[in-house]
Amino acid sequence: MKYLRTACFAVCAVLCVSLPVSAASSNSYVYDSEGNVRAVAEPYQTAAYLSSAEDFGGQRLSGPSDLFVANEDTVYILDAGNNRVVVLDGRLQYQTSVTLSDGGEPVAFGEAKSIFVAKDGTMYIADKGAKVVYVADPDGTVKARITAPPADKVEANFEFTPSSVVADTAGIVYVVSSSSYSGALQYDTQYEFVGFYGSDQVIVTDKVLLNEFWKRILSDEAASGLSRNVPTSIIGLDIDDKNFIYTLRGGTSTGAAGQIRKLNTLGFNILLNSEGSVGNYGDTDTYYDSGKNLTVASSLIDLAVDRDGFITVLDRTYNRLFQYDQSTNMLYAFGGSEKRYGNFTSPVAVDTVGDLLLVLDDSANALTAMQPTAFARNVRQATLLNADGRCAEARPYWEEVLKIDAYYGLANYGMGMVYEEQEDYANAMTYYRLANSKEGYSSAFAAERDLWVKAHFAYILAGVVLLLAGMVAGVNFLERHRKNEYDVHVTKAGYPLYCFKHPFKAYYELKVDKKGSLLAANGILAVFFLLSVMQSQLTSFHFAKSNPEDFNVFLTLGSTIGLFVLFVLCNWAVSTLADGEGTLKEIWIFTAYALIPYCVTTAVMIALSHMFSLEESTFWTVFWVIGILWTALHLFMSNREVHQYTVKKAILLLLVTFLGMYLLVLIITLGYSLFTQLLSFIGTVYNEIRLK
Repeated sequence: MKYLRTACFAVCAVLCVSLPVSAASSNSYVYDSEGNVRAVAEPYQTAAYLSSAEDFGGQRLSGPSDLFVANEDTVYILDAGNNRVVVLDGRLQYQTSVTLSDGGEPVAFGEAKSIFVAKDGTMYIADKGAKVVYVADPDGTVKARITAPPADKVEANFEFTPSSVVADTAGIVYVVSSSSYSGALQYDTQYEFVGFYGSDQVIVTDKVLLNEFWKRILSDEAASGLSRNVPTSIIGLDIDDKNFIYTLRGGTSTGAAGQIRKLNTLGFNILLNSEGSVGNYGDTDTYYDSGKNLTVASSLIDLAVDRDGFITVLDRTYNRLFQYDQSTNMLYAFGGSEKRYGNFTSPVAVDTVGDLLLVLDDSANALTAMQPTAFARNVRQATLLNADGRCAEARPYWEEVLKIDAYYGLANYGMGMVYEEQEDYANAMTYYRLANSKEGYSSAFAAERDLWVKAHFAYILAGVVLLLAGMVAGVNFLERHRKNEYDVHVTKAGYPLYCFKHPFKAYYELKVDKKGSLLAANGILAVFFLLSVMQSQLTSFHFAKSNPEDFNVFLTLGSTIGLFVLFVLCNWAVSTLADGEGTLKEIWIFTAYALIPYCVTTAVMIALSHMFSLEESTFWTVFWVIGILWTALHLFMSNREVHQYTVKKAILLLLVTFLGMYLLVLIITLGYSLFTQLLSFIGTVYNEIRLK
């Protein structure tokens, strides 16, 4: 019994200790390829939390503003409130504190924002308040000051407010001034200004385009009152061991493209995804306040690049961390504001030492060290092997990841690469589909298709020969039994096919002969709806526009039969006012017959999606365009003949019909919105009366 009580106590103790850490896993997530948030296993756990005076040499931190890891084993904390630099070793043990001295006098920081330490121990401290970057020896002796550039080399009213600083191995110093939109300021080894580096481009938005439009048509005096279109400023810098500069663009992120850049020696961004485009960073949360939909975006404030090239970004809005690989793939997001291990109060800086991720908090005056879990270690190792083209070696790591999270996108994509490399294309397609990678799926599909064609080439060739022979025989038969076009007798049931083959005369004859069939028209509408369902469910994965699991029968019904009914009603209403001769029944029948080319095109497109890869999508697209144009021609001819209009009048009728459809949908939407608001108001009044 004694041993049982001891065992129970031990189990409870372990659970109590692990509870806060495991709870943090609920904050970890990733975005899938469709932009949906999906929870993932916890990537990092708290390894150490330093906040006491003993942790920092007998004096607690006060308003720390930045940290930097030099030579991968020494941590420097810019303790701005105490006018010192705290030095820790790679195990986060206190080593010393350094106070800057200039001419024998201690330096009091104005608003120290950033610290960088070179391999030889030289410290660079950017003081925004003092408008200077201090260059100091390891003992704190200031040996130089980097100040504002000469006035003739910068624009008028330029203000030097250094907020971030790094230096490369050649001694070139890069300084971010918070008031500059021209990029980072570059200084040579003598700390002389040489120019700007890595200037960003103006982000083209609706507001920017509108400003440019007005500037072109207004006078100079009137245009001077418009806001200036300037590039987004840089707010943060980092540098890797190969002297690549990483910049962080200012402002809030709405998944903004290119907010993080990796610059080469020419200042061009080379941090691109597999498609050659800049990546998206951060995220947005949406909440409702007084009926208004408000979007609160991430505010990325710092970044760190570790020895393996992984990029960790710090979000000040939600106190989260985002980690990315060198292909801009988001590995996971974690952290948060709740009071628990692995979360933060007011983080200001992030860096790495060894496997540890360090986060500095200026409100808690603390340093949090986080170590990767087995999940994150496997993800990172597999990602590095994939980047080196060693897919087979990455397989066991991806398999371990999938044991923890079977739907982790990068792991499924990695397994797809493994099987594709082994020429097991069927399994590759399965994993690419789980990763929702249309490009990967298409590549494996094309290889699998080519193998199938090679294996069955003789049968395919024989089938083509038989098909051509049948077509030749059919043409000869029709030629021998061809009737005079004026002797052709079309039955009521045969008119839909006749209209499909001869739109220029069939719709006219349909109007004259009055052989339109309402039953046939409704049958065509049923096929139209069913083909739309089949298109969403049976189109090959790499050509599918939506997930089959997201299929909504009511939405499909509204986008097919609903639009058809709306078109017919608006067309009838407009034609009634414009002396059209078509009745409502005739418009219904003629318009339904005009949908046959679209139905045929859709059916063929579904079949072709299982024959072509994305690289051959041009043929697929061309066929689709031809089908749409053929359908448009039928729609025009059917409306022209049913109403007996001229060409110009028929075109005008269609345009007004589409305008009427738009206005009707708008009215219905507004009416529905007002009705729901009225119901909400009535409910609120009722609850107020009932409570009183």
